[in-house]
Amino acid sequence: MFIGSRGEVRDVAEASDLYFQGESTMAVVFSKLRQYAADMRALQINPGWYISSFVLGLAAGRGMLGGLAPFAAPTAAMGAVFFHGRSSLPIMVGMIIGLATRPSVNLGVKPYGDYLLVAAIFFTARHYKKSLADSWLLAAFLAGGINFIVKYICITAAGAHAGFLPGLLSESALAAIFTIPFYYIFSDYKRQKGLFFILVLVLVYYGLGDFRLGPTNVREVLGRSVLLVVAGSWGAGWGAAAGVILGMFSGSIITILARTGFFAATGFFSGILKGCGPPGVILGFFLSSLLLSASYGQPGELLGHLWASIIAIGLYLVSWWLLPFLPGKEKKVSPRVPLRAEVGVAQRSKPHESLCGDSIGVSHLDPRRLLLTVSDGMGSGINAARESRIVVKLIEQLLGSGIKPEAAAGIVNTALYLRGGEESAATIDTAIADLDAGSLEFLKVGAPPSFLKRGDVVELIRSICWPAGILDEVEAQVLIREILPGDILVMASDGVTEANQLTDAPDDWLYTYLRELPLDDAQVIADLILKHALKTAGFENRDDMTVIVALYGRERELE
Repeated sequence: MFIGSRGEVRDVAEASDLYFQGESTMAVVFSKLRQYAADMRALQINPGWYISSFVLGLAAGRGMLGGLAPFAAPTAAMGAVFFHGRSSLPIMVGMIIGLATRPSVNLGVKPYGDYLLVAAIFFTARHYKKSLADSWLLAAFLAGGINFIVKYICITAAGAHAGFLPGLLSESALAAIFTIPFYYIFSDYKRQKGLFFILVLVLVYYGLGDFRLGPTNVREVLGRSVLLVVAGSWGAGWGAAAGVILGMFSGSIITILARTGFFAATGFFSGILKGCGPPGVILGFFLSSLLLSASYGQPGELLGHLWASIIAIGLYLVSWWLLPFLPGKEKKVSPRVPLRAEVGVAQRSKPHESLCGDSIGVSHLDPRRLLLTVSDGMGSGINAARESRIVVKLIEQLLGSGIKPEAAAGIVNTALYLRGGEESAATIDTAIADLDAGSLEFLKVGAPPSFLKRGDVVELIRSICWPAGILDEVEAQVLIREILPGDILVMASDGVTEANQLTDAPDDWLYTYLRELPLDDAQVIADLILKHALKTAGFENRDDMTVIVALYGRERELE
């Protein structure tokens, strides 16, 4: 065996120290990045969603219809009512930028008037959010009414020009009318993805249509893209109808007839070959575009016409592959394997307390939907146990009666809030497993994160919200995840997740522990987590400890 000099040994030792320091630093960095990603998921920050919301606001701010600007008012009103917290920020930022870059309108309102209008509608809608969320008629009246009042004041203050009143009345009426479809889409925008996408397209068409794309513009490209999508999805008749509508709104009064004929014929011929799939639709579109290119008249416009058609074909192909709601697509649905759940529970009360302040519920909403509930009452002992038990029973009864989880959380929050006092507050942590559909719905109100383990990958399920009973209302959100055979769900009270008080991320120990856990027995996992939590806390638990573990597997595997 070769032994080097002291200097070489020291160099090796220093290199080893640097190596392990580097490993430790990288571990800390990855832990922080993972924590940041989990926090982003908890805030439900979806970059694609935020970008589309920003584009929606930008297009609504710039959008004009016949020299009027009726899109900003309904967008600001419905964004304030139905978008919670940070989710309304991209729309408002986009709208402000859109108003600042919008061409002048017929009414001659100064930019400060538009800013004042958006601010007035946004904050008024926020203040009366509950009433507006329950009445589309009230929402339409508010958007149209404030649009008229604010702009009337601004126009008269700046020196009214003759004949502005008919235009203002028309714009305010349009704002009220457009609020109705906005209300329908925004009130359930997470499920109305198809309609929300169409709304974005319409606003982009009117608001960003004048942006140049080389020899053409956004309006020309978008019109052809919509034509292709409609013809490829619904056939020749719908393609021709879409072409008529696009032609009527895509040019001046001088060119409207020729362009309407061009779009209608192009949509019709594209839809004829719908049965051949996207290649047939594209072939019909391209051939009809070439044959009818004479409708553009000026030879200089022909390049822009062909360039817009090529870009539109590319967008159509992208939308065909990425948009799942388009009809005519062959959807390969893999058969769902029926699941069963094996549940394990472990619990320990706070030292010197005869009763655990955490409560657990394991029940079936119907034979194939399993409800798991954990509630942590404020404080410890009998009072905390009483409040948390009330929460568990209420949640089970409300969800069992068919009430939606968000509404159930609001009812429980109101009940605890009316009881008064901090000791009446409690967390709500539920997981509803649809064993046939293979899905999990999480409702978390003031609860610590849950952990969903799949192989060596562990996902933290978070939701930032105050416990029930502290505020007069809660903005509870339902988080949905897919479950597969072999997945393990861990729900715990903060006495377990925050057992390690010596780190900035107290739940980090449980994440690491679950990643390295190879067991497949729910009760054994629950017992081990509780024992390890006690060990991590120094065998002196400062709070009640509760763990529920659900192991999901194929029905025959758990029999």
